[in-house]
Amino acid sequence: MLNAMTRGATVAVAALILISPLAAQTPAKPEAPPAAKAEAKPEAPAKKPEFPEWKKVVEGYQKVVSTTGDKELLGVWTEMKEGKILAELPKDYEKKKFFFALTVSSGEIFAGLQSGDVYVYWRRYGKRLALVVPELDRRSTGERESKASVGSIFTDRVLVDVPIVSIGPRGGPMIDLRELLVGHAGAFFRRSAGGVNSKLVAIKSAKSFPENAEIAFEAPIAGGLLKTFHYSISTIPEKTGYEPRLADERVGFFTTSFQDLGQYKDDKTWTRYINRWHLEKADPKLKVSPPKDPIVFYIDHTTPIRYRRFVRDGVLFWNKAFENIGIVDAIEVRYQDEATGAHMDKDPEDVRYNFVRWLNNDVSTAIGPSRVDPNTGQILDADIVLTDGWIRAFEEQFSKLLPKLAMDGMGPDTLAWLRDNPTWDPRLIFAEEHDRRAMLAEREHAHHEPLGGHAMGNVHTEMLGDDEWDGLVGRSSQVNGHCMAAEGRALDMALLRMTLAMAAESFPADADDDTLDGMPARFIGPLLADLVAHEVGHTLGLRHNFKASSVYSYASINSKEFAGKKPFTTSVMDYNPINIKMSRGEVQGDYQMIDVGPYDMWAIEYGYTSEKDLTKILARSTEPELTYGTDEDTSGPDPFARRYDFAADPISYAREQMELITHHRQHLLDRFVRDGDSWAKARRGYDMSLSLQTRAIAMMANWIGGAHVNRVKKGSAGGGEPIAPVPAARQREALQFVMESTFRDEAYGLEPALLRHLTVDKWMDEGGMADARQDATYPVHDRVMALQGAAMTMILNPTTLRRVLDNESYVPADQDALTLPELLERIRGEVWRELAKAPEGRFTNRKPLVSNLRRNLQRVHVDRLIDLSLLANTNQASDKVISSLATAELVAIREALARGTGAGVDAYTLAHAADCSARIARALEARMIAK
Repeated sequence: MLNAMTRGATVAVAALILISPLAAQTPAKPEAPPAAKAEAKPEAPAKKPEFPEWKKVVEGYQKVVSTTGDKELLGVWTEMKEGKILAELPKDYEKKKFFFALTVSSGEIFAGLQSGDVYVYWRRYGKRLALVVPELDRRSTGERESKASVGSIFTDRVLVDVPIVSIGPRGGPMIDLRELLVGHAGAFFRRSAGGVNSKLVAIKSAKSFPENAEIAFEAPIAGGLLKTFHYSISTIPEKTGYEPRLADERVGFFTTSFQDLGQYKDDKTWTRYINRWHLEKADPKLKVSPPKDPIVFYIDHTTPIRYRRFVRDGVLFWNKAFENIGIVDAIEVRYQDEATGAHMDKDPEDVRYNFVRWLNNDVSTAIGPSRVDPNTGQILDADIVLTDGWIRAFEEQFSKLLPKLAMDGMGPDTLAWLRDNPTWDPRLIFAEEHDRRAMLAEREHAHHEPLGGHAMGNVHTEMLGDDEWDGLVGRSSQVNGHCMAAEGRALDMALLRMTLAMAAESFPADADDDTLDGMPARFIGPLLADLVAHEVGHTLGLRHNFKASSVYSYASINSKEFAGKKPFTTSVMDYNPINIKMSRGEVQGDYQMIDVGPYDMWAIEYGYTSEKDLTKILARSTEPELTYGTDEDTSGPDPFARRYDFAADPISYAREQMELITHHRQHLLDRFVRDGDSWAKARRGYDMSLSLQTRAIAMMANWIGGAHVNRVKKGSAGGGEPIAPVPAARQREALQFVMESTFRDEAYGLEPALLRHLTVDKWMDEGGMADARQDATYPVHDRVMALQGAAMTMILNPTTLRRVLDNESYVPADQDALTLPELLERIRGEVWRELAKAPEGRFTNRKPLVSNLRRNLQRVHVDRLIDLSLLANTNQASDKVISSLATAELVAIREALARGTGAGVDAYTLAHAADCSARIARALEARMIAK
């Protein structure tokens, strides 16, 4: 409170300010005494600044200057010695949306793969800034009231917060980037940054450009492993003229989706946009025009020079599809080269550039993810990562690969059954005994997983590439987060190497051809181009199309009309196997895709045409060459929606594969293993042939109980019905192939001379430890029984049997259908064919009535039927039918055992028959007690 004297002085000063010009001419009053004068003008205390002056804050730091000379998105200062880094946000930061693109660029086997992205905005809370993730999954485009309600219920989420350290020279808040990006690394990278040590930090790069900033830190994580975490920070472009395009289930695009709670019609409550680039003609009046902004891919300098031209070819495959809609040279390719310095100023992690990267990690991987505006589906940036593993000699272990092949196509219901019935599970069947026990113990202590343990129910969204359904689940904007095209290509590459080694006369040397890593360039180059084209398709927004291989017959594929002239499937987005024929005197078709297919052309037309009315394009969806089925269809009933199947008549391809396998097994010792080679090579070759055999069997097992599923809408011309059961004749043909190719001894080609050479090399190091744990002698019975057991699982699991039963209802009673009793009877007839009638002659222990391999098969069959007979206690309607029929089969087998054994039968078979009969009797008794 002012004292009286001060108040009087204040009033006097105010009066002087308000005096009129006329009054100003009057004589001035005497000056106040010095003491009074001093009290009249007290000095107000200096106001303390809210933050320290920025110049003092950055003392000892070095300013990062944009290499373009333009104004940077972020002002960045670094202090390299201590690993410190500061950044100033734009003055209008509160009006902008930011995009954090994340990459682990070193310290992981898949270094360079995208590790997710975050769409955020900044909000100030006093002296702190919060990084906020907006709620995009639920929105309202309806009335004002619904928008208000949705906004109050589904709110944004604070990701992290940091203090403001100063106000920068441009007027924006300054923050400590080390605290944000290293101290909170777990909020961004999650599993990849577990236990990061924020005390030991080195700045690997710090660059700031007009549209983005590139910041990379190296720091140790738990255990001390050094990793580099790269952040690409940019703003989302606005008002670019990009218009979202609605998705349609008949065309396979990744989508950006949200639930619209302002709509009340079922078909309007979810909005799905396709993900695509903002690609348009430079001159829209022209029928054919260059693009306004082409999509440019840079081939990373780490790509071996010998492969660069093939990588380029694969990228440019797609220009044909864009030319079809009037955009010429839509995609461009440029080489980054360390020797010449070309484009070495560009970072692969920089969101402004699209790179094809090459990793030497000895893993078979190829992936084509992209970064997408989660509001619209506009693709902003894309990178392709290729690895070298598929080119190298195939060394995949039997126990790792075969379960993957045998499990392909199994859905949640089957997986749940396998969880409760581990003796059915190919993952356990194919495991080595010492591993199998550990796996069983782990299961006993594990909780039941969602969807029966299906990968779709256990996806971690923060790291792309490590889960099968990465990029598809748990995201507003889907991306290609995992692709197994290269994994299958590794097996096919090894098959091609083996075929070249065994049949050199069929592949004469070409003097004009290079040899690349032991393979003629005319083989390996196009295979690489095909793989690259597949991944580029993902970066353009396209999903897998696993039905693309189902259109052309095997004979057509290997004909003069196709070879070198026409792609043998309708899309490079399928997992297409290498086409190797054994038959002589006929045309050998292309080994791989030679261009994009008709489906690819159509999908690009739908996604990128400038036409507004898309109904004419979609009306073509019923054309056979435009059929489509993707990842989520592979666990369904459609046998054409499968990975690595081939041709409209896959039985022809499967038989060709078995001929190839038989030929290779016959020549493993004399042609495949060369002088100076270890005999362990023969064992690897045989196990690889088992892998091919398993793949062919799994492909055909899918036809049993199958139904073709068509993505057709009512009124579509020529579309047919959405569900069409597989004809009974094709199911019987597939069943017979599976049984002949697994149940019969001759299907394995295991001659004594071959078995005596199937040994292993033992090295006590990381490269040889897997073999070192195995016996030097080949485990004949375990290997064969594993494949027999897996085949039994494929054709007798409750899901397949339910589909067979359900299909009977889909077919009119006066038409042919494969019934469940017929299926079970056919399997019994093949498994127990030695006992179809009373045996004639005498059998010895060296030449038994039922061979060792067949006795194992029969025991597995009895075990499967016993498990099925106990299904009567479940709540599934089909299970009760299956249970009663399985019980009847057990009774029939017991009767056959009584008829088919007696005098003259060897001890092995008699003991086996007695054991099976006793086990069946106990099972039947237990079933009666359970009732």
